[in-house]
Amino acid sequence: MSLISTLAPISRTSWSRIGHSGCLGRGRGRNQRNIYNLTRGKQVWGNRLILSEEVQHALETLKPIVALESAIITHGMPYPANLSTATSLESIIRSKGAIPATVALINGKIHVGLTESELLQLSDTDSKISKSAVKVSKRDLGPAISLKRSGGTTVAGTMYIAESLGIKVFVTGGIGGVHRGAENSMDISADLLELGRTPMAVFCAGAKSILDIPRTLEVLETQGVCVASYGEQQDFPAFYTPSSGCQSPWRVGDADAAARLIYTQLTLPTKLATLIGVPIPSEHAQSGAEVQKSVEQAVRESVQQGIDKRGKEVTPWLLKRVGELTGGKALGLNVNLIENNARIGAEVAVKLSELYRLEGESGEKGNALNYLSNLTPTKSNILLPPEVLVFGSAAIDLTSTSPLPLVPRTTTPGTVFVSPGGVGRNIAEAAQNLLPPFSVQLEPDAFGKLLMLELAAAGLRTDGLIGKDGRSTAVCSLTLEENGDLVAGVADMGIVETIKSSKVEEIIQSRLPRLVVLDCNITEEVIRTILTVCQALNIPTMCDPTSLPKVPRLSSTLKSLLPSSPKDPRPLTHLSPNILELDDLYQKIVIDNSSEDFEMIQWEFINSLNLDSTWRNMIDNFTQKNERNWIKEQGIIPKMIKLLPFIQSFWLKISSQGLIHFEISNNINSFKENSISYKLEGIHKGKSLILTHYNSPQIEQNEIVSTTGAGDTLVGGLVAGLIKNEEQEHEWVMIALEKVKKSLQSRRAVG
Repeated sequence: MSLISTLAPISRTSWSRIGHSGCLGRGRGRNQRNIYNLTRGKQVWGNRLILSEEVQHALETLKPIVALESAIITHGMPYPANLSTATSLESIIRSKGAIPATVALINGKIHVGLTESELLQLSDTDSKISKSAVKVSKRDLGPAISLKRSGGTTVAGTMYIAESLGIKVFVTGGIGGVHRGAENSMDISADLLELGRTPMAVFCAGAKSILDIPRTLEVLETQGVCVASYGEQQDFPAFYTPSSGCQSPWRVGDADAAARLIYTQLTLPTKLATLIGVPIPSEHAQSGAEVQKSVEQAVRESVQQGIDKRGKEVTPWLLKRVGELTGGKALGLNVNLIENNARIGAEVAVKLSELYRLEGESGEKGNALNYLSNLTPTKSNILLPPEVLVFGSAAIDLTSTSPLPLVPRTTTPGTVFVSPGGVGRNIAEAAQNLLPPFSVQLEPDAFGKLLMLELAAAGLRTDGLIGKDGRSTAVCSLTLEENGDLVAGVADMGIVETIKSSKVEEIIQSRLPRLVVLDCNITEEVIRTILTVCQALNIPTMCDPTSLPKVPRLSSTLKSLLPSSPKDPRPLTHLSPNILELDDLYQKIVIDNSSEDFEMIQWEFINSLNLDSTWRNMIDNFTQKNERNWIKEQGIIPKMIKLLPFIQSFWLKISSQGLIHFEISNNINSFKENSISYKLEGIHKGKSLILTHYNSPQIEQNEIVSTTGAGDTLVGGLVAGLIKNEEQEHEWVMIALEKVKKSLQSRRAVG
């Protein structure tokens, strides 16, 4: 796919009507709903929520997700069984094609999706986090967050958090319920009440066998919760045993039936929860029956010793006592049954996801677009004019890393990661992250289908996304060092060169954006058309050189558009090179240019700036501060000055040293931190020559996952800043640099 991506706000009345030929975009409806749920959840939780990259990606791209609690890690099992079980559950869920989302609190932040390190910190009783971990039910969320505590979320707490993000399936060992003697103690688990309030599917091995199961089922009925047993029998399971002696109101025989039931429950006028009771596997039923005898003994002892009246202390005491009576056999069964629950829950989650996908394609009643029903349709299906047009590549990046040295003519063990890429697409996504949401329209090939999901998840409007018969989506294969730096790569961007100048001109003239952005994957002819048309229409442009082999396309174009006098506007408004690209551009335009016309215009332009000793002293003072000698040593400023006849504003990307902005500005009073401003006279009267250096946020080397896409992320942030508030430059440049830090910590091009 080549990309002519339009970034523009969508009118509220038109949102529900985005699609092909002005028709309702059915296939995209569920994706928009997921984005809506994710955006809403992030807004509600604010900076108290941290999503793992895997979970966020799954939420954005419609992958089935299974939520997991963490109280079983912090309070339910001893170390290291808790860690091995948590890891095993996540592996089982992934093996079934779903994404695990373990929920926990760490230092007052809600984490949905945990890293290996975070799982270890919660599991290992010697860790600071594990030692101070509290059990977090729904009632405990506020206090735990405000006091910056760490803890394991219970069934109720996990449900509340997961559902707020649009996660539909949750797997646990056993739910809480009505405690024995509750007629006196009123000890009823919050799990039951949360099932009545929170619409999602919960898979469990029934209620914990230490509870009063008949009364538990009565409360579930009162709460309006659909209870169904999974498999051939309608018996409601009792954790260690397949039958509690009570019947479930309903039964589902397999994953398909369970998915249909859950889907129906979640598409009723008011969504309802479903509790699926999964019996312990038959091969463990006999051992379970023996453990159940120990459970009954432990319950009797708790009554005799008065422990049954100690509220939330009862369950941990009973579980510990059962473990003692069974010699550890109960722990092994716990693991077996919850792994079985995870296996079945993940299978059903995948089936449920497929139902939503089919529904989105058919557009039948009960679909996931119901959240848009309150929007008033309009006769017009036209989107608002775009703020930004991006011309360039939209690709799939394949990045590989290996801890071992690469050996020629053989394979090396390592990991391969697939993500959306392409300079134009990366810039567009990074800009969109800081601007209002946009829509996506795409006709994909095989790789393009993945790219379509990624673009839709990013909210990008791609009215101009171009495919061509017989040409595949652009693909870039990269090999990275362990520290994330690029070793080598191969880029197939041939499709990008099929963009026609006539089409480009038509798009710009019809949409009249506020800014046009381009990368140099497009042809020299198209670059020239973009710059010429935009100059005639007074539309600012920004170009990213992309790579050294692509720089000649820009240098040749700029030389052909040499202004006739210093009074004429420059053909390119903004350029975002790195130092190597700036050097190459300078070499090809200035050093290798023997044209007398160029030499004359360049001399006239530089002479018109009247850069006297005041300017030179300012530069000397500027470069001597804060270890900036490298700016002078590499001749960066003279090179940019000599390119000023072609380019109005330079945004020089300098890796860990941040960003240099050098421009002729209309703001003669501009003063910024780490900046100098030189007032111009003559034909430039009312303008200033401004140089600013922005330092990058600090990042440790071991935090860097991949450097791919970091520069594109920075440019996207600059684009958003230019659109949102050009005057508050320092503020939005620092935001853009913070986004770069996020990308460096991510395997995705735009973190």
